[in-house]
Amino acid sequence: MATKIKFVIGFVLIILTLGIGLSLSQKQSDVKPSWVHQVQWSDKPDDAAKIEELLWAEITPYRTEYEMINIIPSADGKGLRLKVIAQAKDSGDPDIYDFVYEGDELLLTGYLLEAIPSQFRNEAIGIALGNQEVAVSVSSAGASTVRRILPGTSEKFYVPKTLLSVTWEGISALVDPDERKVVQVWKAGAQDAKRE
Repeated sequence: MATKIKFVIGFVLIILTLGIGLSLSQKQSDVKPSWVHQVQWSDKPDDAAKIEELLWAEITPYRTEYEMINIIPSADGKGLRLKVIAQAKDSGDPDIYDFVYEGDELLLTGYLLEAIPSQFRNEAIGIALGNQEVAVSVSSAGASTVRRILPGTSEKFYVPKTLLSVTWEGISALVDPDERKVVQVWKAGAQDAKRE
């Protein structure tokens, strides 16, 4: 009887150890954050897991989740150029990031971030139109574009935080969505931007 108990306990311990080991290995291989649903590489390099880990520290959707992230690598000297196209679930326009990956380091070289949910896009347009200079200038300017400006760039114009740029033909307003105000206005042909 004692031998059967020892056998059952040993068997249970082996099953538990295998279960824990499998769950840990699955967690380690799936490092993508909860706001990323699918990742697709056009040509997956050997160090894709390391690159993805670095990407998740650099890219973030704006008040939404990314349904699909396409990563397109291309050779660039000793490293890789990466074009990352991220589609948000509640925006028709994607976020596009350009990176250089070399020597286990990732450097953001450019971006065009338009994956902004319509609610926040409309709020930014409304805030921009609340500025008299902007409202007068856009009366016949047509459709606007709304883009997200990352803290590293916005620091040059205001403070290091995420801002939204609302642009019509001939005029652009930099909006602080948290403070609900226009912080800077640019007009075509003007020498300098006007700070609010």
